[in-house]
Amino acid sequence: MFEEIMHNVVMVLIHVIEIIGIFIVVTGVFKAFKDYLKSLGGNIGTFELRHDLGTAMVTGLEFKMAAEILRTVIVRTKEEIIMLGAIILLREVLFFFINKDIKEHNKEHSAENDSEHKKITGIKIERE
Repeated sequence: MFEEIMHNVVMVLIHVIEIIGIFIVVTGVFKAFKDYLKSLGGNIGTFELRHDLGTAMVTGLEFKMAAEILRTVIVRTKEEIIMLGAIILLREVLFFFINKDIKEHNKEHSAENDSEHKKITGIKIERE
């Protein structure tokens, strides 16, 4: 009885968390598309677009990963464990590469801003 109730509660939580993750990704895509349309007029650069979209994707994947971790509570068979492990591994790989791409773009954008700042002010900027 208690096990069945916990199973149902966990399943509801898993679905809610997955929906939150999907919502974050979808809203991030629509926001990036809206900003892209604005960028056609020259108002926004591609850095901001890629950064915002990547951030939304990483955040959404984190919610999806949380749901998969919660799903480990209710797995019953070896096949389910293998499938769950494969899904978690795939999402972790996606998370790693998207996060790496965001960090590289942040570094490039920071370097571009520093060089622009040097040109404008003539001040040398040093980083620790």
